[in-house]
Amino acid sequence: MVAWSTRCASCRQKRIKCDQQWPACGQCLKSKKHCPGPPARVRFVGENGTQGSPQTALISRPEPRQNSPIAADGKSTISPPMPGTRETKVGSELVSLLTSQATTFGFSSFTQLLRNMPAMLNDSPALTAAVSCLSDARKRQSTYPRPERKLDPRLYGLALRDLRHAIQDSRQLNRIETLLATLVMWKVEATIATTVELPYLIVTWSVHLSGVGYLLERLGPRAAEDELVFRVVLESLSELASHFYARNESFFLASPQWQSVLADRDSPDIDKLLLKVLSQMSVFPDVMKDLRKYRAGRVSFQDIRLRVKSMFEILEALEGPLQSILDDPSLVSKKPACSLLPPINEVYQTESDTVPRTCCLHALSSICTNNMLYSLDGDTSGELQQRNYVLSKRIWMFHDQATKVGSFGMHYYPTALLLTYSSAKSRNMEEWIVDLLNLLQERNPATDFMWTREEVSQRCYATSGDLWP
Repeated sequence: MVAWSTRCASCRQKRIKCDQQWPACGQCLKSKKHCPGPPARVRFVGENGTQGSPQTALISRPEPRQNSPIAADGKSTISPPMPGTRETKVGSELVSLLTSQATTFGFSSFTQLLRNMPAMLNDSPALTAAVSCLSDARKRQSTYPRPERKLDPRLYGLALRDLRHAIQDSRQLNRIETLLATLVMWKVEATIATTVELPYLIVTWSVHLSGVGYLLERLGPRAAEDELVFRVVLESLSELASHFYARNESFFLASPQWQSVLADRDSPDIDKLLLKVLSQMSVFPDVMKDLRKYRAGRVSFQDIRLRVKSMFEILEALEGPLQSILDDPSLVSKKPACSLLPPINEVYQTESDTVPRTCCLHALSSICTNNMLYSLDGDTSGELQQRNYVLSKRIWMFHDQATKVGSFGMHYYPTALLLTYSSAKSRNMEEWIVDLLNLLQERNPATDFMWTREEVSQRCYATSGDLWP
């Protein structure tokens, strides 16, 4: 079963499109009216996509729970679950899932957040419902021999409704549990339940991604002193940067206060490299926004080129340390590529989830920066094009690991892979990228729109800043 209508009541009544940018959709904000948020009653249709005989999921609202807000020092209050409760059952299912699917979960940075959630379920119906939906969806996805990528309508409807209540409740809104519940729902929708339509720019996008951004901005940089909030920032920053870029809006994580959070963290060397990459990614929406203004004649060439060149130099300075990590046999090994028609002869293997993430996000950011520089200066020598090809090869060399753990284990990889398309040197290489993108998202040609060479090419073009004048 799949969701049929999740528009807010106001948009449904007016019969207009709802962008579902919760807690308030764009149509309601534009008309300066109160947005009722996502519906408590969620309608679903059969897997064939028809709207005949829709089922409705409506779950009665649970009794209010005792709140555990963020303390004044930014630390979360965590209570152990009580024996015999629904929360205990949901927590146990999550622990069992983390154990049984260790290959996928063990490689995901998201797992570090999931391990903390069983002890946080008592005081948050929203987090309990979201975790229950996640556990059920992962079990369905791992069903052999025919995995199921559809969500249970009752669990999904309950998760949407409880999250809506939490966001509308001022006592629940500022709690870490509500932030985690929103993050979980983004993961469920973006990496488990394949959307029928293709996302615009972010391959792993969901409406709840914007909800994560809203809650992080509301909590503020001081809340990131809490380790869980900080990990939410790391988990979602790259997708949030693309989200704000696509909306042509300034990214709050580019502010000096948030930048200091990323810069002042005491971390191992590889984590410090990741933080430096993420710091540049957070600036990307504002730089691209200025590039669009330059095209409209509202920003000087010198100013925009200075900003792009600064990003280029910072990312280029990280190239040496990253290559040293890739050359370290204790961290990364190489083996012959075994997939059909790959554009490389070897693939990387590593037990670290941070190494491929740092390398892929650095390559992704560098490709985008090179594209912006190309749109300003041109590339008569072909140097930028060659740099993009070398960066793309680095992303391709992680494709074997990404195939094994899936888009849930390496949620950033499909977007990084998409941006390598312009570096393909033959039609066979282009088709290999498109086929791998469909494979990673487990898209079914019978029910889903499939990635095509035209669709991927259009999204690559958007990163140059030429799509909007």
